[in-house]
Amino acid sequence: MMRLTLWFYIARRFLTITLATFLAVLTLVIIVDLVELMRANRRGEAGFADLLGMALLHAPSITITAAPFAVLLASMTCFAILARRSELVVTRAAGVSVWRLITPAVVTAALLGVFAFAAYNPLASAFTSRFDQLEEKYFDRSSSKLAVSAGGLWLRQGDANGQTVIRARRASGDIDRLWDVSIFQFDRDDRLYRRLSARTAVLKDEHWQLNSVRRWSFSSAAAENREAALTETQAEGIDQVEIATDLTVEHIQDSFASPESISFWKLPGFISLLENSGFSSNRHRMHWYALLSAPIVYVAMVLIGAAFSMRHARFGGLGFMALGCVMAGFGYFFLSDIANALGASGSVPVLVAAWAPPLSAVLLAIGLLLHLEDG
Repeated sequence: MMRLTLWFYIARRFLTITLATFLAVLTLVIIVDLVELMRANRRGEAGFADLLGMALLHAPSITITAAPFAVLLASMTCFAILARRSELVVTRAAGVSVWRLITPAVVTAALLGVFAFAAYNPLASAFTSRFDQLEEKYFDRSSSKLAVSAGGLWLRQGDANGQTVIRARRASGDIDRLWDVSIFQFDRDDRLYRRLSARTAVLKDEHWQLNSVRRWSFSSAAAENREAALTETQAEGIDQVEIATDLTVEHIQDSFASPESISFWKLPGFISLLENSGFSSNRHRMHWYALLSAPIVYVAMVLIGAAFSMRHARFGGLGFMALGCVMAGFGYFFLSDIANALGASGSVPVLVAAWAPPLSAVLLAIGLLLHLEDG
């Protein structure tokens, strides 16, 4: 009974401090984001209430990234308070090992990690999608030029003459070559005046090169004259056609729906669509594995915080231990970002890039605890 009471006492204290730390981080993110949105609102189309609402919508997606650091600070604070009040000394004298003291916080952190990707991430993704819509409305920032569906992919480009919509069954991983292409060209009044069908389309310097093309041309007069319409809608075979474009491979890749705007539960389906269309899904798959590893990341943060803060106050050096804890946390995030970049680029297997940093942090933290507490 005493052990169960102690277990819930430590878990409750750790959870309370974690939630307080997270709310502090969330408030700071909202304030900073609100300032940036006010600076971007040069034309004054959005009111203060609109900007505040946008900051509230954008904050959850940012706090998902900052949440592990909040868990680290909460762990350090929780065990430092227990040590300063000599509660750790009393429990250790009663025969309770350091591992039993850490277990409640570890289990609570793991459950918070599950909640983060299972419930909080879908909410943040929905908020991010709404934020993108408001950003396009008030700041005149163009929406994605690329969409992927079960029927293939759709690209949109525009110029002074009108809009061009490109549909392809599949594409190369670098998105510089398309297969089974249909192109619809509209004038400035949104009237279709030409359609092209091509076997392949290759993205060159400032133009698409279409091969094995069939072309249909339309005009406003054809709509009034049935015979002219029949004549105009007859396909014209051409070996090769060039269509001007301002798109580049980088622009198209940046037009993908960001992983942060897609719910954890919908990401596997979107990844399948990307792969079936011939695109590389490394970036989205990396994000999905990173979300799935959240419980291990949170556990690693708890162990690191405990390793640096369970020293009794009378031994001194608590300031250096706290500084070491923060530096260790920043070091982990730096290495984790490098691993994410390598995994997203395909230089390292995605599974290794996502899981190696948190598992390594857990093992190093356990080794540090063994050295400081049982060594």
